[in-house]
Amino acid sequence: MAIRQRRAPADTVLLNGTILTVDKAFSRAKAVAMSGGRFVAVGKNAEVKKLIGPDTRVLDLAGRTVVPGFIDTHGHIGLFGLETLAVSLAGARSIPEIQQRIASRARETAPDQWIVTLPVGDPPYFFNVPNILQENRFPHRRDLDPVSPDHPVYITAPTNRVPNSAVLNSRALQLAGITKDTPQPEHIEIVKDPDTGEPTGELRGALQPIYNPNPFFVELTKLIPPPTYAHVREGIKRLAPDFLAGGTTTLLEAHLNSPEELRAYAQLQAQGELPLRIFYTYEIDPHQSLETIADYLRTVSFAAGRGFGTDHLKVVGVSIGLDGPYWHGAAVNDAPYTGPFGRKVAPAPLVSWEKYAAILRLAAEFDLRVHAEAAGRGSIEIALRAMREAHAVTPIHDKRWVIEHVEFPTQEQIAQCRQLGVVPTTATNFIWGKGAEVYKDRLGPRYAKDAIPLRWWLDAGVPVSQSTDWGPRGALFTLWQSIARQAGLTGEVVGPAQRISREEALRIFTNNGAYALWMEDELGSIEVGKLADCVVLSDNPLRGKRDAIRDIQVDLAIVGGNVVHGERF
Repeated sequence: MAIRQRRAPADTVLLNGTILTVDKAFSRAKAVAMSGGRFVAVGKNAEVKKLIGPDTRVLDLAGRTVVPGFIDTHGHIGLFGLETLAVSLAGARSIPEIQQRIASRARETAPDQWIVTLPVGDPPYFFNVPNILQENRFPHRRDLDPVSPDHPVYITAPTNRVPNSAVLNSRALQLAGITKDTPQPEHIEIVKDPDTGEPTGELRGALQPIYNPNPFFVELTKLIPPPTYAHVREGIKRLAPDFLAGGTTTLLEAHLNSPEELRAYAQLQAQGELPLRIFYTYEIDPHQSLETIADYLRTVSFAAGRGFGTDHLKVVGVSIGLDGPYWHGAAVNDAPYTGPFGRKVAPAPLVSWEKYAAILRLAAEFDLRVHAEAAGRGSIEIALRAMREAHAVTPIHDKRWVIEHVEFPTQEQIAQCRQLGVVPTTATNFIWGKGAEVYKDRLGPRYAKDAIPLRWWLDAGVPVSQSTDWGPRGALFTLWQSIARQAGLTGEVVGPAQRISREEALRIFTNNGAYALWMEDELGSIEVGKLADCVVLSDNPLRGKRDAIRDIQVDLAIVGGNVVHGERF
């Protein structure tokens, strides 16, 4: 048994379990003790019981499995937290159900205030919409008007589905100035009644606020009040528990974030209301001048090196994006590919090579770790080339720069990451969400067979880490998907040769996540001296049927020795 020298009673003891320590030997134990926010003993029941005192909280695991807390190296609490403030349509299977939910919000909303809903269907990928509704169509304004006569209503379109549809009621159409005489915008169809010519309220097309900006959509969204700081804070407060319920105890906000989110995290931490560990990057706006960017990097250089903050909230560098998703036709590839509207696309990077390379050199000079977003094979090459050039001036090999998404890296690019000490963060959830429609249908088998190549990364000795990104956000689902590699729409396996073992899947979601955050001495395994982060599971993910892994429940989540999700058994 591993135990600290001091024999003072522990704060908390877990007994009679299967403790998967995920240490170097992947050893197992029956019991664990925690004190002062750290593990102080890991071993047999009889030995750990010696640390039980009159005030020790003792939990009998009754055979349950304990693993290190999952470390999500690319999650989005701040971004998706805002969605918790909108009306959810998840689970609705008919237009009357949608009407009921909107009517309920209308009763508690002041007249003339906007009612915004999430998209029709089930998040995060909204498969088979609108056919999941009994009516096999989207609601029309005639469906929405009777239940919301005093409010403009906006049913949003999914961000991660192209094409898609949004729906407005009559009040919203009026405010937007959309009539039967409004000309059809590019890529967006104002659906009109064939008999009257009046708009039905459905706007069919690429309404994408992030990756496919459309002038028509931009003008439409200006009508909706933007989220305030209070909204951001409330959204984080509401959503953070969902990640804990899924097993995540540490999360990196890698991009698509804002300083308001960091402010909210800091305030919640100060008030004791931030239940999981948050790591954060400052996002660089590449559209600003190099002089402005240099001033910005100088300002945030307090987060140089391994970052600034505590083990509960820490800023760990800067992030910069090169492209968007393949789904939107926004990923920079190594060859043209079929975009969302059936045409071949070959998008350019979001920032020119010269400017991008200069920004990375500046970051290296300020010793700021870069988190480079690069989804496409072409953008991966650009990022690695810029990193090599920065390294030639200011060595980065031991700085653990990060490359994010990396959906289709080649083996040569993986080898370059190893040479540069670059740490990849990726997500097999991409396969679940778009493996059938994008990877197989639009990109084709040559790409699909090597999508999210976890096997290649591990065989090359590169510490790839796992994340949930766009979701599903449950860590056990993502752990299962590391092994199953199923397309959510069809159930087919995408890239079976890239499968990894259960032990490897657990390690990349714990050990490797800690390494990516430069926290491997504190997090990522259940070992004496490390921060006491762990989750108690209803079953052992290393045994039993593979598909049962996604249904394993998180009975307890413990952060720093404190139970932050679940109750006593």
